[in-house]
Amino acid sequence: MLLMMKDRKVLETMTDGSLRVYDRKLLPFALQKDDLTYEDFIFNWLAVRPLSMGRTNAKEILNNSKIPQTPLTIAKISHAFNLTDCYWVREEEETVTWESDNLYDHPMDQEYADTALTGMPHSLNREKIHTPELTSQGVSAKCWIQEPDGIYLYKVGRKELPASEILQQLGISHVVYERAGLYQKYLSKERLKRIEQSGELIVKSKLITSKKMSIVSFEEFAVWCANQGKDEYEEARKTDPKRYYEMQIADYILNNSDRHVGNWGFYFKTDENALTGMHPLMDHDHAFDENETLVSQTWDGKTLLEAAVCAQKILNLPVNHVLCMEMPEFLKDQEWDAVKERARTLLNECE
Repeated sequence: MLLMMKDRKVLETMTDGSLRVYDRKLLPFALQKDDLTYEDFIFNWLAVRPLSMGRTNAKEILNNSKIPQTPLTIAKISHAFNLTDCYWVREEEETVTWESDNLYDHPMDQEYADTALTGMPHSLNREKIHTPELTSQGVSAKCWIQEPDGIYLYKVGRKELPASEILQQLGISHVVYERAGLYQKYLSKERLKRIEQSGELIVKSKLITSKKMSIVSFEEFAVWCANQGKDEYEEARKTDPKRYYEMQIADYILNNSDRHVGNWGFYFKTDENALTGMHPLMDHDHAFDENETLVSQTWDGKTLLEAAVCAQKILNLPVNHVLCMEMPEFLKDQEWDAVKERARTLLNECE
């Protein structure tokens, strides 16, 4: 099997279980180590690339084409193409190429998008499967849709909209979400209506990667740090201190209970494999938690408040702007009251 980065060979598995590395500089971050093994590549990188079975509608996605629920099978069938970076895999004898099959340049299977977002099943029997839904991470119902001006992520997430408004007031770099208005004709309107009747909304955000700029999750970044003998949190602060500290303030003001290792991370220049800084904050569908004593998931040993106080003393963001703005649409009264109370607490703690 060949690991490719666009049309360049990076690594090959040999018949005796060894690896042949063609370009060490282009190895994925988790595989940048001196004692790289076959098991590292197959089980610690390739097998974690496909969608998780904990993702909403995961089984329905796989059932569309009768794909077994085993990570390596999914990775091989999809060639591990995704919209996070430009890595993919193929067997030596396969004729598939980056130019012919990458997800940035070619239409994606529409039926998979419908299933991924709404759970609507489709019976497909295709020799060639072309969809990012087999490798999209996370657990929420979501899908990728190509629109005239680019690729968008559609997801179920009422809280994304008010979170975006608040982060805009704070001047924090974030993925901007908007309410998805006119749904594409191939999305199940009946099931979409059912989602909104449950009190949720369909929102969308534009793809933040490209063929030139990829992202690596903090989870993989932490593996890279461990392989280099570095502390992952200290390295994160050193790599992009401003955005790292912004994240502490954002997560406290929003009371985000789900800043896990998979939904924050870093941009890197695709062709150079060089980190450039943190990518914009995203995934706030678990914001506005009712528990006001949350522990930080990105700063060891601190609560969200303690981490935010340290960050605010460094950045001095305009937290008072939150107190002056009108209550964002789609936010409940008690959620908004709690946001303002946290803003006041942060300002008082930093006096």
